[in-house]
Amino acid sequence: MPKLFSIGLKFWFYILLRYNWNTVSDFRNRRPMDQKWEILLSEFRKLGGVADNVYQKEGDFGRGIFPINSNHISKIYIPFKIMIKTIDIYLEGNNIRIKKNKEYSKAVINFFNYYQDNFSWGGGGKEQVEFFEKQLNLFTPKLKQLINNNILVNIKHRHRGTWDEIIFREFLRARAFRFNNISMICPILELVNHEVIALSFIVEKDGIRTPNYPPIRGELTHSYNNDSSINRFFYQGFFCKETIVFSFPFSINIPELGIDFLCKGTVLNNDVITIDRSLNKIKIKGLPIADFNQPDMPKIYFNQIFSQIGNFKNSKEVFLKILELNISKRISMLEEAQLIDSEVSKMFAQIIDYEIKLISTSD
Repeated sequence: MPKLFSIGLKFWFYILLRYNWNTVSDFRNRRPMDQKWEILLSEFRKLGGVADNVYQKEGDFGRGIFPINSNHISKIYIPFKIMIKTIDIYLEGNNIRIKKNKEYSKAVINFFNYYQDNFSWGGGGKEQVEFFEKQLNLFTPKLKQLINNNILVNIKHRHRGTWDEIIFREFLRARAFRFNNISMICPILELVNHEVIALSFIVEKDGIRTPNYPPIRGELTHSYNNDSSINRFFYQGFFCKETIVFSFPFSINIPELGIDFLCKGTVLNNDVITIDRSLNKIKIKGLPIADFNQPDMPKIYFNQIFSQIGNFKNSKEVFLKILELNISKRISMLEEAQLIDSEVSKMFAQIIDYEIKLISTSD
């Protein structure tokens, strides 16, 4: 018995050295669901996909993708032929399916159905979206109006149609990738969670792949895109401390220049400055007002706008007025959100509080 015990210790010591404790824990906690995962990966690979050293489990960001062996590289690649256009997807009863007479092989259709039933829509995705939308609907009329006026999200319009249609629509919107300017659902790749401090996924000519990370111990993540925390909340349904904050819509009169300066409140995805001049009105699409990584960027961006308008010595005062206006509007929303006792309203309040603190560092 002592000899057998010694052999057992040597075996586990070898495992710990080779794979690290996290990998051992994952191995010991394998469940029947892993059989479905192996089937999924097998079919994915037959169709040309790459899924190396990956499996799904719960992590800090919810369900995510982790390496099986943290000493090896993990990667996922989905070719174009396995991507499904969102316009080709419909709800058949309680299942997500590909519309009839679309140009997808039977193998792709069967793979997509299996994936949706076990890992995406039918693997908790529907319930997650439904929970979020139900709690969003509990927001007070005043808060909904503030959101509509400032964040440009009309919850009433968002919840048009039958409840099943709403959940289906928001589910697709939260998970879609853009490939060749087409909205696509990318099985398996969409299971990789977003993280602010992460590399972006790589779009290639014939497909999309995860970033070229070296072997990692933790969760495999990538950056979905550049966005604000508020936008991420409404369109992906979670709170992430994004590094940039954009202004809400505003209109400020500048007597010295004889103009009204207007901002539409759009979230910008590039640094191109577009100015629309109309009589005594100057309009811009959006305005960054705080940036954690580049604190001076919003001021520089703002000064660039006014350098194109004309000589103006009081741009600093106008910028500070815009910051104060944005903080004031956010405080109104924060106070209203704190009146609601729900997980989603608390998450929304956290986001607003986070943005207020970032804006406060820009003055």
